[in-house]
This record gives sequence, C-alpha cells and structure tokens, in this order.
Amino acid sequence: MTTLGMVVTSVGVAQAGESSQPSQQSQQSQRDARAAAAASNGLGAAAKGGIGTAATWFTGTVAAGGTQGWTWSNAPADAAYVVGYNPAGATTSATCQFETISSKYVQLSSGERQFHFTLKNVGSIACGATVQLAAVTSTSLVSTGGVSPGGTQTYLWNVPWNTIWVAGLNPNGATSSTACQFQVTRIWTVQPGSSLRQIWVEVKNVGAVTCQADVRLGSTTIGSQFAMATVGAGGTWSTTWNNANPVTSAYVIGPSPQGSFPTYCQFEVTRVVYIQRINADGSSQRQITMSFKNLSTLSCGGTAYLQAIAA
Repeated sequence: MTTLGMVVTSVGVAQAGESSQPSQQSQQSQRDARAAAAASNGLGAAAKGGIGTAATWFTGTVAAGGTQGWTWSNAPADAAYVVGYNPAGATTSATCQFETISSKYVQLSSGERQFHFTLKNVGSIACGATVQLAAVTSTSLVSTGGVSPGGTQTYLWNVPWNTIWVAGLNPNGATSSTACQFQVTRIWTVQPGSSLRQIWVEVKNVGAVTCQADVRLGSTTIGSQFAMATVGAGGTWSTTWNNANPVTSAYVIGPSPQGSFPTYCQFEVTRVVYIQRINADGSSQRQITMSFKNLSTLSCGGTAYLQAIAA
C-alpha cells in the first residue's frame, strides 16, 4: 500500500454525474462463491488476505442477458476486491462477454464481512466464464460515521503518480435483524495541477438501517499503460486491450488524467467487459473492453494504467 500524503473529506463531488453502477443489486438468489471455489479447488492464496487471487470458479452456462449474484463470505478486513472473468463458449461468429454490473460490502449481525457482486452475460450467446476474484491489500483511511439508508458521502485523497487504486469498505453497525450494507458507487481520478493527483470515492448506504463504514484504499503498481484519446467534456472513450493475459488474472484499471489548472481534467472508468474471441486461425483470445468518461468541463485526455492480479 502506498502511503498517502493527505486526506480530505468532502460533502460534494468534483463533477456532477450519475453513478456508474446501480445503487442496489437486483433481488435474486445469491450463490455461495466460497463453496463454489472450494468445490473446484479454486481457493487462492489471497482467500485469507493479502494481494493476489482469492478464488476462482466457473459460472456454468449463463443465457445472453442473464445475471448471477454471488456472495464471498468471511472476507478478510484488509481486502478490497476486483472481479475479472475468463469467458468460455465463443464461436467464430459470436464472442462471449461478461462484466460486473454491481457490487457491495456487507456486515452481518454476527460481525461477518461479505463481498457481494452481480455478473452479467452482456454478449449475444449463451456461454460461461471462470470468475477471477482478486484481492488488493487496503488500509482504512476514514470512517463515514452514521449514514442513513440511501445516504451518500464523498471523499478525496491526494495520491502518488504511477499507481492504480482500488476502494473497499468495512461496514459496521448491523443489528440483530438487519445487515449493514455499503457500496462504492463511484471512484474517479482528478488532476488539479501539474504536480498533484487525486482519487475521489463516493460511497452509499444501500441497506435498510443507519450504520457506518470504514473507507479503505489499496494500490498496485503499473503493469501496462497506453495513451487515452482526447475526449470532449462529458464524453466517453472506449478501447479494447487484446491478449489480456494471463487468463487466470483479473485486471485493475485506472485513468491518469492530463490537464491544466484551473480547469481540472478528471476521468472515471465506467465499464470493464471481459471477452473471449475466436480468431480466424481458430485460436482463442481474451480481450478487455474498457470505457473512460470525461467528467470535466473541457476536452482532455491522459494515460490508462493496467495491472494484472493473479495467483
């Protein structure tokens, strides 16, 4: 974990915009991720903490447009989670595509911490995927204090260059009958000056009881990087990373905006889609399509940072 230079809390956001994920997961039966991983010998070294693969398991066949909700139980307190996929079942005429559409952290009345997420087959054919649940070691930086159901708070931190950041939450305050549930609804990067870089995090109480959460940040180094296109104010730019290897990894992705004072350049990642494509020679290739939204009031660009997290 890289040491942060300063912590600042804020009651507002750097730039108004809608959340990149729904505030609540759809009401559906949650599947037991730990049991699925154990049954397939997929528990990883980071299942008990640290950075690396926490678990892998196969979804089975999911219909086009279908979703699955998963619960990772007994989640270590220091883990911030990233979910990746290795899709399987593409044909020469259709790709297999999966993405995470929602996630949240939960504290049960017993005190157990859980990580919940919902995946979706966003392709046009029925297929499956190996889920790659990766953990990044994180540090608790601030407590939200009591937040009412539906309430949000926004925080920012000045962070070093050449790093990628992941946010996690430790909810606290579950009652004997109601879990405490918080979601990271947005995380984005701001460049307010030539020598300064900030991470902004918005969190929301998505449960039914007033409670609080510790906001945590974890960081990784940069494995790969590439230039982003210049994007107009409010616009979105998407690109595809080919040969996203190893296929046993999940990718951490973060933008590094490049702008100039006094109008800040700021970007957030709005979508990450894992794809299996069958090449013309019959070989299989994993790709990642990622989308970056310019939250600024000016046209600007930057650099995209990537890091693969594997066992």
